[in-house]
Amino acid sequence: MLPPQNTPDLLLPSRRNYLQAAAGTLASLSLPCFAKMSDFWSQPRVLWLYRPATREVVKEVYWADGALVVPGYLRICQLLRDTHINRAVQFDIVTLDIARGVYGWLQSFGINQPIIVNSGYRHPSTNATEGGVRNSLHTMARAIDIRIHGVSTESIARFGMYLSGGGVGFYPGKQFTHLDRGRIRYWRG
Repeated sequence: MLPPQNTPDLLLPSRRNYLQAAAGTLASLSLPCFAKMSDFWSQPRVLWLYRPATREVVKEVYWADGALVVPGYLRICQLLRDTHINRAVQFDIVTLDIARGVYGWLQSFGINQPIIVNSGYRHPSTNATEGGVRNSLHTMARAIDIRIHGVSTESIARFGMYLSGGGVGFYPGKQFTHLDRGRIRYWRG
């Protein structure tokens, strides 16, 4: 696993331990930010997102105490809307959790800045116009295209692959990484 650019080379936990974290037992991991918390996934789940196309910034808790935090969740869904037709939908929680895993991983390296969102939900007509694949998970609000200043798209893609939460597309020329909660697959665009 490659660490983000300009960060120390830290040992990542085993995949098995990370999957245990999703079930609520992350205390045994060696990542610095996770080691400080008794249980990463039982903590309030916050996302800090920035959408350059609209200049919107959202830093909200969407999950806490085992339940959805509706006001924060709705603000995140609004930011992840199809900006071409200004339509927001209920975004998939597992996809948000994948983004939260990436955000937590970055924090473990001392990187505390927003995830830059290129694309979230896309209406099927927008997806067709943008050249998206037919039946794209973007049209089901189950995919997100992201980048982070100072972090290589390859590093984000490798961590996405490590999470094994779904598909990971690596687009170094366009400088973004696609993450989704579909079947596990990897590609370079």
